[in-house]
Amino acid sequence: MRIGISALTFNLKEALKICENNKEINHIEIGIDNINDCEEVKKYEKEIKKLNLTIGIHLPMELNSCENIEFIRNKWTQYIITLDEKLSFLQTSYYNMHLGYVMANRLTKNKLKYLDNTIKFFDKLYDEKKLPITIENTYTKGGDFFNMGTEVEDFIYIFKKHKNLNFCYDTGHDLICKSNYDLIKNKIKIVHLSDNNKREDEHLGILKGKLTTEDLKYILNINPEFLVLEMKFNDINESLQILKQNYLK
Repeated sequence: MRIGISALTFNLKEALKICENNKEINHIEIGIDNINDCEEVKKYEKEIKKLNLTIGIHLPMELNSCENIEFIRNKWTQYIITLDEKLSFLQTSYYNMHLGYVMANRLTKNKLKYLDNTIKFFDKLYDEKKLPITIENTYTKGGDFFNMGTEVEDFIYIFKKHKNLNFCYDTGHDLICKSNYDLIKNKIKIVHLSDNNKREDEHLGILKGKLTTEDLKYILNINPEFLVLEMKFNDINESLQILKQNYLK
């Protein structure tokens, strides 16, 4: 299991410093929104290799795999492929993404249609390039648009169609919008570890919100390939110490 932290391009330099000071951290998941952000990441190529870090990429929150307009959906697949080409120097371990969002009244009428749009999205992507993709659970709090991927049934449906996809289990999102992700435990490649108050996605350090010690034991027993501390930078050291002292063997 590789232990990582999450970063954006604007604070990547600070994240690399954290990795340099904590030898247990050997992975970074970088959120990249724009293609030209790849040039900013490339500035740190030597430092990434020197620290022997593996890299994951978190795709934009705006990405919408269940988009009903085929032209736009296909543009998102082209975006991912272009991003992979621009980031070839990283040997990216995975691309992580949320499923997207749908107008609430349309989703409640015909959810299956939008899940099938997601299947078409991955069909198109895999026809063009077979990339290591993980899909992440999220939460919804009502409103005019609902997020997809808020319950395990969404992922069970998708995994039946696309067996090469893997799952990113986000503990903070599950606290807010609970579902039985134990049903797809065998698909978990990544865990995003953070805590919150069960209402807001606060990205707190562990045991600073509603996560329990039993939750942590379960999460660590999953033994994911990547455990990403997706939390505020000033909580990382304390959370890492708790994990080392009580959970990591």
